[in-house]
Amino acid sequence: MKRLLLLGLVVVLACAPLMAQGAPDTAAQAEPTALTVWSAAAEDEADALIKAFNTQHPGIKVDLIRAGSGELITRLNAEQPRPQGDILLGIAKETYDAHYDLFRGYKSANHDTLSADVRDTAALPRYYGYSMPLQAFIVNTNILPEGKYPTKWIDLVDPKYKGEIILANPALSGSAYAQIYMFYKLYGDDVLKQLVKNAVFVASSTAVPESVARGEYGVGVTGEANIAKYISEGYPVIYVYPEEGTGARFDASGIIANGPNPKAAELFMDFVTSREAYEIILNTRQRRVVVDYLPGPGPLPSLEDIKLFEYDAEEAAAMRDDLSSRFSDWIQ
Repeated sequence: MKRLLLLGLVVVLACAPLMAQGAPDTAAQAEPTALTVWSAAAEDEADALIKAFNTQHPGIKVDLIRAGSGELITRLNAEQPRPQGDILLGIAKETYDAHYDLFRGYKSANHDTLSADVRDTAALPRYYGYSMPLQAFIVNTNILPEGKYPTKWIDLVDPKYKGEIILANPALSGSAYAQIYMFYKLYGDDVLKQLVKNAVFVASSTAVPESVARGEYGVGVTGEANIAKYISEGYPVIYVYPEEGTGARFDASGIIANGPNPKAAELFMDFVTSREAYEIILNTRQRRVVVDYLPGPGPLPSLEDIKLFEYDAEEAAAMRDDLSSRFSDWIQ
């Protein structure tokens, strides 16, 4: 009897690996049901992307948290080592570089459709290009008619524009930091200090074009797509691309490391790097996108008509804490 019991036990133990191997891993195969997206993109743009994503994945409930990039990065650092977000959407490439360890590498299903200069070059990229937000002046022509408005970065320190210039705080906004970094590279600390004295700084980057369009200020610096929006709505504003040039840079999206819904995050990265997603980004806000297979938005000037200069994203990322700290000292 003992021999039969022992034999049965041996058979069970021998078969156990095969049984385990053949059994479905329900945890691995289960369709994800939740996703949290942290976004610096405009609300209507992010909403359109999530709606399209949910058409493909109706079982995933998406929570959208929208804030400035500085606020989102502060939150991401504060929530370590278990952040509550899964995706960071529409943040400056140099911000990813400055906080590289907070993101997880993943090779998107659309990896080969994006050139190496608009994604992380690691084998498992931690971010992919989202849009190409060229920075320009938004000018209200009712306040500053032709011949009276600034046409160069250096014009922004002219005392005659004091009180007419609105900018976003570079400690809170990735696009605002890019503007300050470009100005610094062109003219250095001393002239940058003059700009700080000449301009009004606000917490929200979206408040800049809105305030100029409403006539509260004569000029601001913002992404060109924001200017296109207010032109299309009939506001008396125009694009002015600085004569010295504007930096060629891009925003990106990536997966937050140790987020609560890793599989859903991968599905979203596959989606947000797809043609459908780039068409939404292009059409919702008339943004330039980072893929070659889509033309630039109709309302925006051709890149051939805009003077561009190299934007050193690695240096910008390395300098961000120091330059933002100096800026904070100057603005007080």
